[in-house]
Amino acid sequence: MQQPTPYGPTTWFFKICEGLLASLYSLTILSISLELLPAPVLDNYGQFILPFMGGFALLGTLLYTWRWQQQERLKRIDSGFRHAWMQAIIRYWLAGVISLYGFGKLLKTQLQPALYEFDMPLGQVSGYRLTWFFFGYSYPFIVIVGLLQIGGSLLLLYRRTRLLGTMILLPVMINIVLINLFYEIDPGAFITSIFITLGLLFLLLLDANKLKAAFWDLVDPLPAIPLGRHWIKHIVRVLPFVVTFAIVYSISLPNEQNQLLKGIWQVNTLTRNGQLLPDKAWLTDTTAWSRIYFTGKQDCVFSPNPYRYRPAESWRGEYQYDSVTNRLQVIFKGRGTVKDTLLATIHKRAAGSMELYGTLRGDTLEMKLARLR
Repeated sequence: MQQPTPYGPTTWFFKICEGLLASLYSLTILSISLELLPAPVLDNYGQFILPFMGGFALLGTLLYTWRWQQQERLKRIDSGFRHAWMQAIIRYWLAGVISLYGFGKLLKTQLQPALYEFDMPLGQVSGYRLTWFFFGYSYPFIVIVGLLQIGGSLLLLYRRTRLLGTMILLPVMINIVLINLFYEIDPGAFITSIFITLGLLFLLLLDANKLKAAFWDLVDPLPAIPLGRHWIKHIVRVLPFVVTFAIVYSISLPNEQNQLLKGIWQVNTLTRNGQLLPDKAWLTDTTAWSRIYFTGKQDCVFSPNPYRYRPAESWRGEYQYDSVTNRLQVIFKGRGTVKDTLLATIHKRAAGSMELYGTLRGDTLEMKLARLR
């Protein structure tokens, strides 16, 4: 049976990082007992207890690791067992917390929006709730992420599979950290994800030599492809990025003509064949439009509903606008034949208002529009 390699001396900085993670993780477990304190104590002193515990952990770690470093230099201590205990605390805490979130996904205590939130307008949904809507839409996806968290946590508990568990969990946690940061998730969840990621990074760096041997020192057995001069190969490597960037950039260039109408327009008045339509005509007539959306990329939506966009009742199409002649053409999709084409001219176009005169299905239309945004 292969004997373990003795754990060699380490730097004081390494001991501080290891000890600080272990002590902070231990304190999070101890902080659960704070819930047993009377409510008046928590109300009056709760904001001071956690900072005090954190400061105590930091000071205690500095003193302990300094003493540890001195004893190690004098060869009076077996550092291997201390490292083993510290890293065991880190691994078990990470496994417990990450699997907690994993089981939460499987048992639907996470990523489940409240029922009343389904009736909120999309433009009013916060980044936090938008994230829960998005990821909560597919339960199979949630199950996969949850199983990765649980499986990776299980691998952390064994020294032989610690590195594999870390490499499974670290991409998941980095993604969660970025989501928590840029989608303004709860600060407590963001701080917790940072603590978890720091612990996984520490475990990953423990095997830095293995990673270097596997991903850098290992040479591909395939022969190199000769391309003449050395600089030609560098150009070939960059070429796919240049081509793909050029393609996407050309697509992203805006059409200046279509940008002139870009925005959300409210239909203040709509006259059809000389008759002014009443305000509530949209309830029974899908052509009694209340809002018009010009995207600036030739797409547009004519919506009868003045409160929200509903795809089933709205008219979607592609438009072309000529600012010289002020002519507008809109070809609607999914509304039958080519007859569903609006031919119109724009009058009195300004930054915040304009008038539209045109024909659709043989009807004459006159609309006065005001820009909402």
